[in-house]
Amino acid sequence: MRRSRRSRRRARVSSGVKTAHWQLPGDAGQLPDAITFLQSFWEEAELPVALGFTFELALEEVFLNVALHGADSSRVPSVALELTASDTEVVLIVADDARPFDPLTLATPDTGAALEDRAIGGLGVFLVRQMMDTVSYTYEAGHNRLRMTKHLSQP
Repeated sequence: MRRSRRSRRRARVSSGVKTAHWQLPGDAGQLPDAITFLQSFWEEAELPVALGFTFELALEEVFLNVALHGADSSRVPSVALELTASDTEVVLIVADDARPFDPLTLATPDTGAALEDRAIGGLGVFLVRQMMDTVSYTYEAGHNRLRMTKHLSQP
């Protein structure tokens, strides 16, 4: 597996809560490695496979938004991924040092309109909001932080 020299990865288990962190360049070419990071965490945490696809799609949408829209001509943004799994929920936080942007302020796309009448953009964020139980945004210490949470079904 290809790893960037600038990437850092660490994992930890404490009181039944599993966490993993990884920092990597916000470059579209890094997406396969970001997905592999998520899949490895999923397997190690023994989380439901079907729910993993939801998080993969969310990670792809958010990561590519940072890579394609957050970069400027002078530098590639840095992205930090944080995954946390407990008995009740899974949380994915994507933080980046690109220019401030709250994707949750985007207008909800009109999914009933004909394709040629729809505005470009915003559908990926819309999908993420539909798939997750909660999605929140903050801008702290020079970093955009998008937090996505999905509650786990109790047996």
